[in-house]
Amino acid sequence: MSEPDEMQWKKPFEGLRVADFAWVGVGPTVSKYLADQGAEVIRIESSTYPEALRRVPPFVNDQPGLDNSGYYANFNSSKLGMTVNLKHPRGPELVKRLIRECDVVTESFTPGTMARFGLDYASLSEGRDDLVMISMPLYGQTGRWSSYMGYGHVLQAAAGYNHLTGWADEPPIGTGIAYTDFLVPHFAAIALIAALDHRRRTGQGQFIDFGQMEAAVHGLGTAILDWTANGHEQTRMGNRDPEAAPHGCYRCKDGRYIVLACFTEKQWDGFKAALGRPDWCDLERMRRRWQRLNEQKEIDRHIQAWIEDVTLDPAHPEPDDPDDSPDTPKVERLTTEQLMMHFQKFGVPCGIVNSPEAMRSDPQIAHRQHYWMLEHPTMGLRSYDGPAFRLSGTPSELTKAAPLLGGDNEYVYRELVGLSEEEFVELLADGAFE
Repeated sequence: MSEPDEMQWKKPFEGLRVADFAWVGVGPTVSKYLADQGAEVIRIESSTYPEALRRVPPFVNDQPGLDNSGYYANFNSSKLGMTVNLKHPRGPELVKRLIRECDVVTESFTPGTMARFGLDYASLSEGRDDLVMISMPLYGQTGRWSSYMGYGHVLQAAAGYNHLTGWADEPPIGTGIAYTDFLVPHFAAIALIAALDHRRRTGQGQFIDFGQMEAAVHGLGTAILDWTANGHEQTRMGNRDPEAAPHGCYRCKDGRYIVLACFTEKQWDGFKAALGRPDWCDLERMRRRWQRLNEQKEIDRHIQAWIEDVTLDPAHPEPDDPDDSPDTPKVERLTTEQLMMHFQKFGVPCGIVNSPEAMRSDPQIAHRQHYWMLEHPTMGLRSYDGPAFRLSGTPSELTKAAPLLGGDNEYVYRELVGLSEEEFVELLADGAFE
């Protein structure tokens, strides 16, 4: 067999350079996809108006600091960092000189912000046809909401998530995190990659007007379709699901929780077998899924009581075939993990509600080698989320910890922008890099 071509083993975006103005969650996640796949991504920030996540905990040892935020670090590994003062007379000019050496520009500011500094796409692409730029504000570049500002918590409310999240008799509560920040970047990354593919084939760049709200709407499932087709308004259901019964979260004896769901009659049969086929499961009002949807409070009570009382006799191991199970399981007290495995053996979808501590030591995550350990100049050796997917021929790689604020200024300004040593020192003293 002949040796593989050397190009085959290059990372997908090797040789690509990105000027990354985007901040907080969505934009940095998009550029991180490129960075982990070989692109040189340069985070462009300012010490006079630091990136918002640099001021957000958790901080290492609970010590706030612009280079001490774990939140910022996790979104920005594999990248370089530079600072520039765009209000300095030479700030915009320096950035334009850098962008002439870049293939992609990313930003997520309110529309008009980049234009005020002469850094809009029309200005940056003048004299070159191959520049790709993606702007990712909350509501896109046009429309009555385009000038509105906000973060993920604002967006998930505006996009309808909060209306669906919470208990039926209580106000909307949201998801607890900026949920859309972890959904929207996938759409933006695909749009950017499509533009890069177009550039590869034609040599032509383009501007991507990406509205985060439009991407977020895709995560609403059938809610909009249900209204459009049926005039039915879906709303908050707590832990319920319109298609599954039981469908809930249950406290185990060790204080942790499991979640389980039965969407099909086969799963319901497995559920009955897992519980030892108690009489209540065969009541007439429990015979069909549409009937059980009306009996979920009663089902929840039975499940919780069974979890609190169940014991498993080691002398009577669980059978592999649910049909061969004893009518009344005799088992010693089960841990949350054992309960989850018990239901899974009977074909019942079931999982554990993991805490952050449990996730950090989760055996499946460990087996997949998800977490990467990287040495940060101020935070030391810390854990970072690894790539969520693996390409067999060109695996992703976290190449370095997140950048210090302005940590790569000398490389960027001397080697890419082309400043002499004297000019670099002069501008540094004059505050151009603040």
